[in-house]
Amino acid sequence: MTRILKWTGLAAGLLALAVGGFAAYLISQKPRPIGKLPALQTELFNPPVRQWPFEPRFIYASAGELAAMIRNRQASSRAIVQAHINHIKNTNYQTNAFVWLFETEALDAANAADEKAARGKPLGMLHGVPVSVKEEFWIKGKPNTLNAVMFQGFKAPRNAGIVDALIEQGAIILGTTNVPKMLGDVQTFGEIYPTANNPYDTRRTPGGSTGGGAASVAAGMAPIALGGDMGGSIRVPAAFNGVYGLKTTEGAMGSGAHEFPGEPGNPKYRRMMVPGPLARTADDLALAWNALMTKWPSRKQRMLEPKAKLKDYSIAYLDEWIFRNDRMFVGEDVKASLSSLAATLESRHVAVQRDQPAAFEEMMLMHRMLSVYLMFENVPWLIRQFMVHEYKKADSHRFSFSEVMARMSDLDPEKYETLLLRRQKLSDQLEGFFSKYDLLILPVTPGPAIVHNPNHEAIMLDGHRLNYWDYFYYPVCFNATGHPALTIPMGLNRDGLPVALQVVGPLYSERRLIEFARMIEPLHEGFVRPSPR
Repeated sequence: MTRILKWTGLAAGLLALAVGGFAAYLISQKPRPIGKLPALQTELFNPPVRQWPFEPRFIYASAGELAAMIRNRQASSRAIVQAHINHIKNTNYQTNAFVWLFETEALDAANAADEKAARGKPLGMLHGVPVSVKEEFWIKGKPNTLNAVMFQGFKAPRNAGIVDALIEQGAIILGTTNVPKMLGDVQTFGEIYPTANNPYDTRRTPGGSTGGGAASVAAGMAPIALGGDMGGSIRVPAAFNGVYGLKTTEGAMGSGAHEFPGEPGNPKYRRMMVPGPLARTADDLALAWNALMTKWPSRKQRMLEPKAKLKDYSIAYLDEWIFRNDRMFVGEDVKASLSSLAATLESRHVAVQRDQPAAFEEMMLMHRMLSVYLMFENVPWLIRQFMVHEYKKADSHRFSFSEVMARMSDLDPEKYETLLLRRQKLSDQLEGFFSKYDLLILPVTPGPAIVHNPNHEAIMLDGHRLNYWDYFYYPVCFNATGHPALTIPMGLNRDGLPVALQVVGPLYSERRLIEFARMIEPLHEGFVRPSPR
């Protein structure tokens, strides 16, 4: 008995040493934070002591209207920017949409814009117009934390190319907007900034990862926001906040659009991530997109032309994507909007056909495998094995994720090249679908914005229980293939929450998508101002 106790004690001691050693290993592998966290602008996240005065007519005016006021000397950029700054100070605490406000710099830029207009100099498309920028894109000298302690003290050494494109067209950057930790969720919460809320119902998320940007547009804090989309990160927030959001064709905006703090990793793994604008009207979306593309004119020339008339379009639509003996569930609000739009288009003599592209499951799995190489490249092997273990525990076994987990375990560079060949075949296959149809209309998400759900628990919709990630599978397919897609707001449901659809087109069809959105804008409710609860 004494011998048994002795060996038991020794085994327990060795186990404790092993656990302690492994814990020490994990700690040693954890990257050290970059710098120190700068003092937050806490006044942004608390009700103001007093209401700041502002000119109401500038709030919710379109970017096009504001640009015309400045160009025609009917209003100054200074007055317009000041109104938006004060509106942010008065209301941002409700949504936490902005995380940094560049008041002094914005007003200085507005003054310079007014002086340039007074001298009769040529003006950019967005001259003097305030915009918000997602805290994903570098703005020289400003924090770029990605809402993660790891990057808490990082400040951008230069502007991202996409930010320069806005500035070159005269836009005034008000500040940067809230993102989830490491841009890694379709909600917006993290380690540094307060959780972002939906302006239509603050109990709900504005989506992610451009959650703060979409909320800033819907809440009247900026007419245009710059966002980024790797798996719905523009389209989902646009849908949840009832605004337009454009995911651009991969590669359409050239290099320099994205930068990352710290170690950027291998550039060849940077796939699927694209920038794009969000706005309250189709005209403003067009204005923002045209302004951004001035930096890459050769790529803009490659864009497909829109059809001359609405009746010239051939449209495919689907309300629930069918795969094997399964389907991606969609709620009644979205189905009703889709059915109504299809009927309206048919009444305008548009060719409308219920149809769906092939390979839904393959596109979704492709998105996950490409994401693995992007996100886990610098993660130590042993830690990745624990991630695989956690992934298996969360697997609903609805899809075959064995290859995804194999890539998590072994980031084989040669297999990545094979993966790219498979990706090209999927993209070509979708291009084949668009040889039959000009555009595809389908859901962005199965329903409206969800209640805050930090633990990723199941979501109930119309009596149907959805796995958390099942709510967000519709957008990722088009990141997997690189195709452009545009969220169109369809008004509010009976609960006062936005409902939206997405329209997808062939590669380089942004102009066609935007013009189609313009054509149908009078045929549906579109953006509706929020009445917060």
